[in-house]
Amino acid sequence: MTPSAGTVAMMLADARLPSGGHAHSSGMEPALLGGMPPAASAEFLALRARTTALVDAGTAVAAMRAVLDGSLIQGSGLAAVETAWAARTPSLAMRTASRDLGRGLLRLARRIWPTAEGIDALGGAPARPLVLGVIAAEVGMGAEDLVRLAVYDDIASAVAALLKLDPRDPVDGVTLVLGACASVEPLLAPVAGIWSPDDIPSLAAPQAEAWAEQHAATHRRLFRG
Repeated sequence: MTPSAGTVAMMLADARLPSGGHAHSSGMEPALLGGMPPAASAEFLALRARTTALVDAGTAVAAMRAVLDGSLIQGSGLAAVETAWAARTPSLAMRTASRDLGRGLLRLARRIWPTAEGIDALGGAPARPLVLGVIAAEVGMGAEDLVRLAVYDDIASAVAALLKLDPRDPVDGVTLVLGACASVEPLLAPVAGIWSPDDIPSLAAPQAEAWAEQHAATHRRLFRG
């Protein structure tokens, strides 16, 4: 029996997945250490959902399409997608965090889908959205579901970290996740329609990038990024 793409999406969104996501805060700790008041968390999450998370979501869709349209055979494919992602992720600290997460997810993917097309082309430390795209292609996940998964995973990780850094009623955290994810729904169709790496959104988050660079240089932290 083969699990449905919907089941796989739920598994990938589960914080209990053994891929190392618990060690990352999706920019929340860097923001709080950088001076953002906890009361501004909702605005931070909504902006992250519509910038950094959408870049990753578009990257995941482009990676999925690179597998499905056969461009891997042409010698470009995932390498071109990763180059486009890196150009849209100027912070070295953020790229490093994504590759740490990608390495953990790739380890899991190689155990569960060892023969998936594209998995051997990912290298040793791919960005996390590329691994998501390869998995999505393997299990037949729809592009819109993949976009929602990429955004949800990023925002839910940030909120999980927030509850540790600024303890509050966990129900408030659920509200934050739902609000931030809902904010990208009007933008979902264009991102799900991406075919070329050139079409990945170019959405800057300069303050978050600066916080991430500062965070990478401090030893007073609970999370890697």
